[in-house]
Amino acid sequence: MNAGPFLERALRSVLDQAGDDTEVLVVDGGSTDGGVEVIHRHADRLAWWCSEPDAGQSEALNKGFARATGEYLLWLNADDLLLPGALANLAARIRQSPTRPQWLVGNMMIIDARDRIRRCLRDGAWHDFLYRHAPVRVYGPGAVFRRELFEAVGGFDPTLTYCMDTDLWLRFQRAGARYVRIDRYLWGFRQHAASKTNSGAASMEAAQAAERARMHAKNGLQIRSWNVLANRTFRLLGGAYLRAGIDTLRYRGRPV
Repeated sequence: MNAGPFLERALRSVLDQAGDDTEVLVVDGGSTDGGVEVIHRHADRLAWWCSEPDAGQSEALNKGFARATGEYLLWLNADDLLLPGALANLAARIRQSPTRPQWLVGNMMIIDARDRIRRCLRDGAWHDFLYRHAPVRVYGPGAVFRRELFEAVGGFDPTLTYCMDTDLWLRFQRAGARYVRIDRYLWGFRQHAASKTNSGAASMEAAQAAERARMHAKNGLQIRSWNVLANRTFRLLGGAYLRAGIDTLRYRGRPV
């Protein structure tokens, strides 16, 4: 994991809003940056935790979800935040739905190392045509889904390092699942120098691009310029860009 400087804040962002109906599990990949000490401080509120080497994030997530007993699953990266009110908003939407939704998604805020908001990102409702020809746009840990759906598609692909979430959404889609969007910010994605996806190194960017291409091919998805244009046009006409821009101006620089 090695996100020790942020783990305390990540855990608190979950535990501060977790009720009796929420179980919190922590999977640590044998970190050496003080993460285990942080986990120990909160161990009495954790349903289960471990600290042992693993083959990467996908394997760690599969391991944790295999221990989960709840109906719905949600994950959070060790350097990110679950935004205030996220669990309450998710629970309310589930209660209000006439049927138990399989998959719910929200919006995200990009935050800095000091928990200050840098940018807001939003998206719209499910669109069958677009998602037959383009990747499903869901913001990683801004999604919650039923455990039976996750298990039915086989969990995360352990061969993927960067695109395991998009790959999971595409397999949800093939299984017939359609997300329900919650018009709330749920996930605080932290950008910092040591982030897995934020190094800026050419080799890292090339590795991410190669994995995306492999993941798209695996799921039978061919990305063309018109796919990208149609997706962006849909978000523009639906107001996602405008509302995200307004929220960014409103919240930029504020602490979460």
